[in-house]
Amino acid sequence: ESQGGEAARSREEGGDLVDETEAMMGAEGEEDWTWLQGAVSVLALVEGLSPKLQTFHATLRTLLRRYGEAVAGEATLARALDFPVATYLQSDAARFAALENLLSKAERRDFIALVRAPSLLQALKSKAEEFLVDAALSLVKKQLEEFPKLRVWAEHKKGSAYAPSFSSSPLPYVTAIAEHLFSLPEQLDPSGAQEDAGGDDGEKFMQHWVSRIGGALVVLYSDRILALPALSPSGRVQLATDVQYLASILGTLGAQGLQRLQDLHTLVEASDEQFAGACLAVTLHRADIDNISRKRAAGGTGPA
Repeated sequence: ESQGGEAARSREEGGDLVDETEAMMGAEGEEDWTWLQGAVSVLALVEGLSPKLQTFHATLRTLLRRYGEAVAGEATLARALDFPVATYLQSDAARFAALENLLSKAERRDFIALVRAPSLLQALKSKAEEFLVDAALSLVKKQLEEFPKLRVWAEHKKGSAYAPSFSSSPLPYVTAIAEHLFSLPEQLDPSGAQEDAGGDDGEKFMQHWVSRIGGALVVLYSDRILALPALSPSGRVQLATDVQYLASILGTLGAQGLQRLQDLHTLVEASDEQFAGACLAVTLHRADIDNISRKRAAGGTGPA
């Protein structure tokens, strides 16, 4: 078969996934990274709030301690409060007691004025991190929405399932995801969001988030594989090719949790005779192993 025919067939097997990719490209065919760049800026802003909060607590603690020292020599705190606020404080015993309690707490090294602020800030940071991962994988999620419905997984093509006559090069959706992954490091450079986020800190930030986003992709892709209705012998060959290609790239990028995807590849690639042994060799949950077994059974066995 000619190279043109193979390319056309490969595009057809990619189906709507290729169209989804093109829809997310700009007018010049370049991917739109606006959301990811915005997410990096948001996270940089949120992370900058933590030291500001610590500075605020330290400053307030210093002021309260100075105030406490200023009134320590007076017979009572009430007598020392010789300014308009004193009338307000003395009008309510609870308010006055609260001030005394605040001054007392300010003497402690672990003093925190805004007691809910650290937990609220941590929750905000978690949301910002979730936003960054979602923005980084928006194209990939579009690519994989129709993934389980592709005809190639259940089709039977000529040739042995383990020595196929058809091309087993990665499908377009995989190569599109790979190109997306290769572009991530440049887009995750925080120097554009933080003036002081260059050098080693910027490199660590990029490496951490490439690894974390890669780990999220491992989970997403694995879940999509487990959602396939059936896997024919030739479909298994194609999926094994796709998974191996993507797993090698994710490994290079240091993706977290890659073992799950590698184990799925082992089960998908195994011949009928090797499958029982492969089930014993992987570290997947039993439910995932049974899932792949049912898909293989639904897709048929033996030569395609």
